[in-house]
Amino acid sequence: MFDFRSPLFLILLAAIPVLIFVQRRAHLSTAKWRKRVTFFLRGAALLCAILALANLHRTRQEQRLAVVFLIDASESVQPTQYEEASEQINATIAKLKSTDKFGIIGFARDAGVLLEIRQKQDQPTEIPPIVSLETLTEQTNRRDGTDVLTALKRAITLLPDNYHRRIVLFSDGIHNTGGTSLKDYIPLLSASDVEILTIPLGTVNDAVRVVQLQMPSQVRKGQSFEIGAVIETDGSIPTLTATLYRDEMSIGAYEWTLLSGIHPLSLTTEQSSKEGNHRYTLRLDVTDEIPENNQGHGVVTIQNKPHALYVEGNLTHAAALETVLEENGFVVEAISPTEMPAELVELQRSHVLILSNVSAETLSSEQLQSIENYVRDLGHGLVVIGGGRAYGPGGYTDTALERVLPVEMTPRERKDAVAIVFVLDTSGSMANYVEARQKIGLAIEGVRAGIRNLDEEDAAGILSFNVDVHTISDLTPDHDALRQTVSLLRPTGGTTKMEDATKRAYEILKANDAKRKHIVLLSDGKSDGDTSTFLNLAKRIAEARISITAIAIGDANKELLTQFAENGDGRAVFVENIQQLPAILTEAVRETQHYIVQETFQPVITAANESLVAGIGTPPPLHGYVATAEKETAQVFIHSHKDEPILAGWNFGLGKAIAWTSDVKSAWTKAWIPWHNFGKFWGQVINWTLPAVDAGSDFDLRVSMHHGMAEVNIDTWAPSEASYNVHVVGPDRTSEIVEIQQVTPTRYSGTFQMQDSGSYIVTAEREGDTRRSIETVSLPYPAEYAEFRVDTTSLKMLTTATAGIYQPTSTQIAAQAGEAIERQASLAQALLVVAAILFVLEMILRRFSVTNRYLTEFLDRFRGKSAGSPAETQVINTPVEDSMLSNRDTVEDVTPPQPVETSMTRLLAAKRRAR
Repeated sequence: MFDFRSPLFLILLAAIPVLIFVQRRAHLSTAKWRKRVTFFLRGAALLCAILALANLHRTRQEQRLAVVFLIDASESVQPTQYEEASEQINATIAKLKSTDKFGIIGFARDAGVLLEIRQKQDQPTEIPPIVSLETLTEQTNRRDGTDVLTALKRAITLLPDNYHRRIVLFSDGIHNTGGTSLKDYIPLLSASDVEILTIPLGTVNDAVRVVQLQMPSQVRKGQSFEIGAVIETDGSIPTLTATLYRDEMSIGAYEWTLLSGIHPLSLTTEQSSKEGNHRYTLRLDVTDEIPENNQGHGVVTIQNKPHALYVEGNLTHAAALETVLEENGFVVEAISPTEMPAELVELQRSHVLILSNVSAETLSSEQLQSIENYVRDLGHGLVVIGGGRAYGPGGYTDTALERVLPVEMTPRERKDAVAIVFVLDTSGSMANYVEARQKIGLAIEGVRAGIRNLDEEDAAGILSFNVDVHTISDLTPDHDALRQTVSLLRPTGGTTKMEDATKRAYEILKANDAKRKHIVLLSDGKSDGDTSTFLNLAKRIAEARISITAIAIGDANKELLTQFAENGDGRAVFVENIQQLPAILTEAVRETQHYIVQETFQPVITAANESLVAGIGTPPPLHGYVATAEKETAQVFIHSHKDEPILAGWNFGLGKAIAWTSDVKSAWTKAWIPWHNFGKFWGQVINWTLPAVDAGSDFDLRVSMHHGMAEVNIDTWAPSEASYNVHVVGPDRTSEIVEIQQVTPTRYSGTFQMQDSGSYIVTAEREGDTRRSIETVSLPYPAEYAEFRVDTTSLKMLTTATAGIYQPTSTQIAAQAGEAIERQASLAQALLVVAAILFVLEMILRRFSVTNRYLTEFLDRFRGKSAGSPAETQVINTPVEDSMLSNRDTVEDVTPPQPVETSMTRLLAAKRRAR
């Protein structure tokens, strides 16, 4: 098939008829054959020139294949695999067509061409042994990494166009350098029109390796910390011994019996005593094929001792926790709730705040708000310890403390709904003042606080009594309306109708279908009714399963209220300090909630690998806790027999908060205090909440590493549009800028390749800000030694995306595939050469004439006639003379005459003699 790329030049074909016309009109005295031959040569030369100008192309359908063999030369590949690869390559080349092309590339961190692309016909029947470990080592500068993508790109550029293009990848499929994952590059490979066939190569048999050594990047002076080691073994070495070094000084020896698999292990270190940067290294005392990965290391920066502000509800119970914290390297300041600073500036000097059995009522709103800012905005730690005055019983519901903590005050397994009626004395005596505060005002404040401690499903009502009984509010779950309604209470004069008011409360609750019902009776006087009737009422209330709390203030009949409470299976409270009335009313409400679980049980550790509980073993039993429910994003480390949180934690803003729902005294943890891991446990818990040493910035920098690829994450507390600059200094002291992109409103991420083993120092700072964060991440050995399993998933992914074959035979590799490829070749150059040759021939024929006699002589000699016969004299004539002789020859049929002696013949004769 032919076509023209510049068909406009075909217009010049019109010159050929003109040439024919001119040739016919010309009257030349030339032989007819000469005239026709010169015309043909002239026309053919013109035609070839015109076709060349029109750029004539020829298109042919051909099946041609170009194959590039990629050989993985990295150190993870078993050397014996190269001989098998060489045999398969030779077998494939033998089956290629003579017009097919092939080439060979070896690769590891970089790629080198072992055999340039060439045609099968230009290659001997068998290639030399170039696919050997020695040759591959020469062609690849570094074999401690594998960059499959770079090799594929190199092969694609080597493959010629107008061929079926095919790559045969011999590899273990482990891609660990280059900075781009195979999965991310798949769309480009799919669009490259190249088939990728993959043949897996076996990996080195590695007996054991240190997968990772985990440790905090920064700790405080005197602080103990855990080093987590992850070790993988094939089980061939059942007993492993290892040594831990700090700055190349041995600080610990270990021995483990490990089965085949991956094992997370915990290494305990002594308290950090010397400030500065310290390098910790774990070395396995084993000998296997890859000694490079038998070690792991990291860097820890040690700063000044941390300060713990320990607020204890009862300081007589502070000794146990205070002692173990000091043993863990903390500077501990134990104070009572009344001594706790309200100013954030004063709290800021402490790295962690501990609240043990502290009621929210003992803290002001300013103190509570400072605690929230302390954790959320300053990035410091908070640990709240339970007890009878903490969490739900401590009034944490709907306070800043509940917002900060990882648990909600209402247990997940909800208690039965409560119906409660407040029966309040509003006689004239309630108008009296105590220390500038009116009794009725304190009562109102207490009722409102009690209502705040009710759960959403709980209902409450309010009755008041003086000379009459008044229904201030019927039972309702609308707590906001109740808090507003109770503010309307006003004291009036007259006697008290306490019995009538209590009876109405009884009737209201009896008609309600709540599972649990309660009456809170508050009075500062005496009842006008009959005592026996009043006490009998208490018995009926108890029979109806309605509990009673009787609160006596001022000149109340304490004896009567005590008997009333006892008859009603309730309790009586006598208020000595009227200022405590709000707290007492609140506590009366909380007692209806049943927050406290007092049972002996075995706590269950749910996250044994977390640093908070790592290495403590099986904990002793507990004898009680405050029931709560974990929040959605919180993590529970220890839970109870009822699957309720005992130890939970989470990140809150820039800081961390821990909830321990049991106590730290002999009531619930009497078996824990003498436990040998009691100090270790609390040291780890408090350490978990400590802020980073460089926490002066309002963003959190974290760097993680996997197979030589480091991931940088920057988390901000609030959504931000700021830009961050991240610099990395590698072990060779070269600096690199990491490209950071915002992935969420509060997170920025980027990656960088860890090419060499050693420590990488990552520094992050916000543009236009002097504050910065620094993290150190270590690569103990090149990524090539981190994985010794054939990654069949990646190899199959490459074949699927490019219509290739996994584990093909040599026949499949050499097979022609798909439709024939159109091959287009330009004929312009050849046509120009032909035109030039024809033009020269035409010119020779036109300028010089050859007689018929010469042709006859030439033919006779060619036919082998006797050379001794008389030779005819060659005469060269002009075209006119040739024409005349030709005409004469057609008439006369005689023997040729002797040549006429002319000047021309004489000259020719002289020339012959001269020869």
